[in-house]
Amino acid sequence: MSDQASRKATVDALFQKLFPICRSLTGDGNRQTFDIIGELAPFDVHEMPSGTKVFDWTVPDEWSIRDAYIADDAGNRIIDFANSNIHVASYSIPVDAVMTLDELSPHLHSLPDQPTAIPYRTLYYKRDWAFCITEEQRALIPSDENLRVVIDSDLSPGSMTYGDKVLPGTSGQEFVFSSYCCHPSLGNDNLSGIVLLTMLLRELSSRTLNHTYRFILAPETIGTIAYLHEHQDAMRQVTGSFVLTGVAGRGQYAYKQSLQSDALVDRIARRVMRGRNITFAERTFDPHGSDERQYSSPGFRIPTGIITRDGYYDYPEYHTSLDNLDFISCDALLETLDIYLCIVDTLENRKPLRSLAPNGEPHLGPRGLYPTVGGAMHTSGSTNVEKELDAILWTLTLADGIKDRTDIAEQSGIDIGLIDAIATRLIDGGLIEEVQ
Repeated sequence: MSDQASRKATVDALFQKLFPICRSLTGDGNRQTFDIIGELAPFDVHEMPSGTKVFDWTVPDEWSIRDAYIADDAGNRIIDFANSNIHVASYSIPVDAVMTLDELSPHLHSLPDQPTAIPYRTLYYKRDWAFCITEEQRALIPSDENLRVVIDSDLSPGSMTYGDKVLPGTSGQEFVFSSYCCHPSLGNDNLSGIVLLTMLLRELSSRTLNHTYRFILAPETIGTIAYLHEHQDAMRQVTGSFVLTGVAGRGQYAYKQSLQSDALVDRIARRVMRGRNITFAERTFDPHGSDERQYSSPGFRIPTGIITRDGYYDYPEYHTSLDNLDFISCDALLETLDIYLCIVDTLENRKPLRSLAPNGEPHLGPRGLYPTVGGAMHTSGSTNVEKELDAILWTLTLADGIKDRTDIAEQSGIDIGLIDAIATRLIDGGLIEEVQ
């Protein structure tokens, strides 16, 4: 079996094993998920007790569910949790009652515009209960019978499970790859993110790395906030991050910019995707979405980008039972994996340039770097001498210890080959250096 065929078989097996699991903010479904992915990638798994204060939030009680159904007078299950674990809104409290359809209706969620889809709903911070059903199933519920409604669940003190892994480097720069593990049987959002994060950690674990890479898998929002609370000092030093979500759809790629819009993660993501001739839509940051808003909050301001292939809100199957294994593709996930591996390679191999004469413009003439006759009108590099002078001035201006040769070429519009040659001359002349 080829390496690519082996990777595809691994991804497919993960999809098949992980899709049926009922995940939520807490519970054994999350632990089971870590047990499975832990066979491939070395996550460190942690438990945070219910009631723990994390900034303005509190880790909730642990939720578990064993069974749920709506049955008619004859005991026939019209709605059965065993058929789909999104039939019950996550964190629903226990119910065992007989009621009419009128009494039940306020607790039913469906989508009139998508009659075959079960919506995904949550009740994380409200003590209530609900069933999620298709419009077609709603039509089958008798209005003239007593209905048996059962949710066999409980909410009690326990813990929230999350995982992380730090792959150390030597450069002093750290990057984060993050995803979330709180969604039940939803394929693109966000089983695909869990699988991609696992595969990326698996592939990078055996490498010797220049930079440090931190992998985080936690329940969305509360889990990420808890992680930031527990790792404040380290996370405030992070150079940039990516949230892995919606990465295995069959549609077009999109890139959601960081709050800063032109941070290193933004420039590298654009560079890699364009270099691979990938057509993608580009979107400005907004606070709706996933954990990018936690990383971007004023106390941390971590530049965070997101590469999606059918991202949240972009497809009608989003947050419904139609976001299933038929909607996602192993090939699409592996293509996205290769994009992220290329991003890591680009980060590993880039060498920012830093000026050694940063206080004003250095005197170029004595170094043989400036035309001997001054005062002529600048004509935007119409001659080779002027082109070289443009490249020299742009390189000296942008050599801030953050930008590399490609960054300088992109911002100046000058050919990368000329920037590369000029950078070498300026290094040899003692005016700039490569940041290791």
